[in-house]
Amino acid sequence: MPRIPRALVDEMLAHAREDMPNEACGVVHAKDGEAIAVIRVPNVSGDDGKGSPYRYLMDPKTQYELEVRRDDSGESLFAIYHSHVASEARPSPTDERQAFFPPGEFDRMPAYPGTLYILVSLRDAAPLDIRAWRVEQRLPGAERPVVTEEPIEIV
Repeated sequence: MPRIPRALVDEMLAHAREDMPNEACGVVHAKDGEAIAVIRVPNVSGDDGKGSPYRYLMDPKTQYELEVRRDDSGESLFAIYHSHVASEARPSPTDERQAFFPPGEFDRMPAYPGTLYILVSLRDAAPLDIRAWRVEQRLPGAERPVVTEEPIEIV
């Protein structure tokens, strides 16, 4: 069961609240398999490139810089996170499509195989609704990818 320090969960929640009414997004880095840092990534979806309450698109330049950072530091990608402002912490069909490159190519491996997708829901102020998911390529004959909830331990 993946473990996430309470401070990192608090950072994701703070980011989600600060970016309201738009979805927030970012990544969680790990060192030796342990989650160590939350990095906010600008949501550049929307007509003005300044975010949207309906979807997220991580800034590609920032994503590239984070890839280089991970390569240089020996860190790894633990999770991709984003918020839902009006729905539960479950991947939407849009979220499923975005987990693949090109988006929606469910017969391929996900863009970041093995990575957790953490969702923070702001639909209700309390209690905190934060859940983690794995997204994998679809099974033969299926229309959608395999999406499985992954219990997380907040420590």
